[in-house]
Amino acid sequence: MELSIWMTLIIITFVVPPLIALILCLALIKNKSYKKLTKKNVYAGFWYRFLAGLIDYIILSVVSFILVFIPIIGWILSIPLYWLYFAVQHSSSKKATIGMRACDIIITDENHNKVSFWRATGNYFVSALSAMFLFIGFFMIAFTGRKQGFHNIISRTLCTKVR
Repeated sequence: MELSIWMTLIIITFVVPPLIALILCLALIKNKSYKKLTKKNVYAGFWYRFLAGLIDYIILSVVSFILVFIPIIGWILSIPLYWLYFAVQHSSSKKATIGMRACDIIITDENHNKVSFWRATGNYFVSALSAMFLFIGFFMIAFTGRKQGFHNIISRTLCTKVR
């Protein structure tokens, strides 16, 4: 009996939010054609994005480690930490997280405009689907024309790098 409760909790925690984000992204984001890049920008490749992600997760790991030592409040704050870190910074005027800024990468919509908070939220939660099946959704970055992962294709975002 306990096993089925744990399975239900795991499914609710790890599978339901990305699926809801996937459905909302597909339903709410209008299908527009992509604008061409300017001559000073190129699509950010896999290794640059990997390095940016590594920097971000090191920062978040340190903050999470510190928050764990603050009873109750720290634990509550650590739950939405990753989501807010990515969603707020992607939708900010900088259009990038700290790791992305270190690698000169920005995230935009298909018209090269700033992404909204909700699109950034959808991008974050759908990225769990990119990781779910042996990280295939992230490896797609290396092989697609616009260097988009599964989460970028679904949320219609682009990661570009300044030359």
